[in-house]
Amino acid sequence: MALVETHWFTKGGKNLVEAEASWATMNAFCALLKNATTLDQDAPEVFADVVANEATGTGYTPGGVAIANRSVTVDAASNETRLIGDPVQWTPSTIGARWAIIYINAGAKPLLGYVDFISDRFSEAGLFRIEWPVTGVLRTRAL
Repeated sequence: MALVETHWFTKGGKNLVEAEASWATMNAFCALLKNATTLDQDAPEVFADVVANEATGTGYTPGGVAIANRSVTVDAASNETRLIGDPVQWTPSTIGARWAIIYINAGAKPLLGYVDFISDRFSEAGLFRIEWPVTGVLRTRAL
């Protein structure tokens, strides 16, 4: 699957600032949401707010998969703080999804961000993979 663009949930930054979530030390996960799901960027704060729309399928485990090798970097040239992590994948799989959710799999499972695939994506007895942008899984920018 091609590179994707990621977005913060409105309350995602709040979760990090209030120390409810730590990218570097807690288990960051990526889960998929079903086709035909409508996602509100402002309302959900924890995984329980979206779990009813979680994708299902062969090769997909509820709750998604861990994002490995997480780190935080600062790029002074772009004034960005970047949350870095390895790509995630499900293989072999038969899954249909419209969104991917990035969250911390601890405590209340606070949501951080999401991927909008723009259209439904499918794997059929194959690979469903998300490649993060070179700028990271998520990023913030100082003005």
